[in-house]
Amino acid sequence: MARHRKPHAFPAVTVRARRQLAACLVGASALTATLLSQTVTPAAPPAPDRAPAGHTLPDPQAAP
Repeated sequence: MARHRKPHAFPAVTVRARRQLAACLVGASALTATLLSQTVTPAAPPAPDRAPAGHTLPDPQAAP
């Protein structure tokens, strides 16, 4: 005897549209977070015992 499956609750078009919307929202939020983190200055100054961001200290073993 053949087995019949229960029909889907939502049509495939609706499921695909929901997934696409979710992917767009994730991408938009990631882009917004990136732009926001690049434009907003931190509230606290950098710690005095650390080098500023983007600054590399010289390697002591590379000295001749």
